[in-house]
Amino acid sequence: MSKTEIPPKGYQAFNISQPHIDHLGPGFYKKEDDDQLVLGFYVREEHLNGYGSAHGGMLMAVADFTLATSAMRKSDKPVTTVSFHSEFISPAPLGSLLEVRAKVTKKGKTLAFSKGNIKVGDEIILNFGGVLKIL
Repeated sequence: MSKTEIPPKGYQAFNISQPHIDHLGPGFYKKEDDDQLVLGFYVREEHLNGYGSAHGGMLMAVADFTLATSAMRKSDKPVTTVSFHSEFISPAPLGSLLEVRAKVTKKGKTLAFSKGNIKVGDEIILNFGGVLKIL
């Protein structure tokens, strides 16, 4: 078993039910003291861009997945992304553990607003946010 298949300390493996995310895993999760869900993914060779760091599309995919997960935890219903924005701050090199967090900032009957970031250690890699339709 390779390093990227072993849950990092404090994390548990999760089964991903979406094929486009399955290719980015395995994925891991943990809950922090404030019930904050943290998703974890290792940057693997197949995630790299031509500069040797995580491709922006990979980062946005795990960010969007985390946005939706945060909104579903607050609504107990499926959601779909209406809009998504991101700011790339730093590169994430091969082997990095991406820690992805998102929080719902506002929830109505049909829409939820969420924002979050991806970090490697204490360094922010990506800030993101979006609007999700509650189905």
